Amino acid sequence: MVAANKNFSTTSTTQEYEYPDFVTYTVKDLTLVEAIFKPVLYSIVFTCGLVGNALVLGILIWFKKLTTVTDIYLLNMAISDLLFVFSLPFVIYSIKYQWEFGDAMCKILSAIYYIGFFSSIFFVTVLSVDRYLAIVHVVFSLKFRTVHLGIIVTLSVWACSFLFSLPHFIFHKQDIEKGIKYCTISYSKEQKVTMTLLYLQINVFGLIIPLAILFFCYSRIINNLQNSKSRQKKYAVKLIFIIVAVFFLFWTPYNIVVFLKFLELLGVFNFTLQDLDNFSKQLDSAMGITQTISFVHCCLNPIIYTFAGENFQKHLCRMFSKLLRCVKVNKVCGSFESSVLDRVSSTRESRSSSFTEAVM
Repeated sequence: MVAANKNFSTTSTTQEYEYPDFVTYTVKDLTLVEAIFKPVLYSIVFTCGLVGNALVLGILIWFKKLTTVTDIYLLNMAISDLLFVFSLPFVIYSIKYQWEFGDAMCKILSAIYYIGFFSSIFFVTVLSVDRYLAIVHVVFSLKFRTVHLGIIVTLSVWACSFLFSLPHFIFHKQDIEKGIKYCTISYSKEQKVTMTLLYLQINVFGLIIPLAILFFCYSRIINNLQNSKSRQKKYAVKLIFIIVAVFFLFWTPYNIVVFLKFLELLGVFNFTLQDLDNFSKQLDSAMGITQTISFVHCCLNPIIYTFAGENFQKHLCRMFSKLLRCVKVNKVCGSFESSVLDRVSSTRESRSSSFTEAVM
């Protein structure tokens, strides 16, 4: 998930083409700032993302009990973010050293990355459609916005995300160059068209189609809420709208770079060989920067819930108060048990001493 700083190259023996990939673990050509900054940033994102999304899961499961369709979608969004978080320790290690986890782990983590990517944007889109139905088509939504349907939609989203990530699982592999192991995407000349389409897939299903759906949903929602006085509706829309806005703020730069890479592979840019090489290097650098930005997103949703969600704040306070009460109870029980043990011990000692005196 660290963008490869690797130029286009051809191996005459295998006839494989290796392009800078969206999800490549490498230590090559890293500047001192990247070698220090990225591991520190990813460590912070890993810690915040793990703790924050675990809290979201806890609140949705134990306090809200997943009673609504929206809760189910929010739960799965947190799981999507945790998929990103899961891969970060491997990224950090590969930046500092090299890829040491084998070919199978390279394929698995690359697939996990894309499952998380697609599921995140799909659940953001589903949440927006859910808000649209609940506000614009109230009567219709009462019949169809059920937990049962929510589960079906959720399973469909995960199935689609898995299918879209499958090509990346197939084409990713561990490679060695100049004694350095790294995880990259590699394919033959005959497979170039297929791999070029994967770049287009990222843009179409990761940005264009979701953006069109979101624009339609929120334009209708805004028109509907202009004359509405329902505070609860406005609060729900505000929360989902912030989630959507933050998602696109952090993922759009990445999609733009992916689209430019797609155009480059098609040969759209009429550059000289040297200019094309420089442009390719700049795209690789931009890919690394935008990927770093996109990774930060996986720890932001819990922060949004905390500051923009009043109900979430209440449940969070309840969770911490229960934890504090448990700690206090454990301390009281511990002190009580220790006092009882002390009493028993002192009683045994007194009995033992009186018995000794009687025998003596």
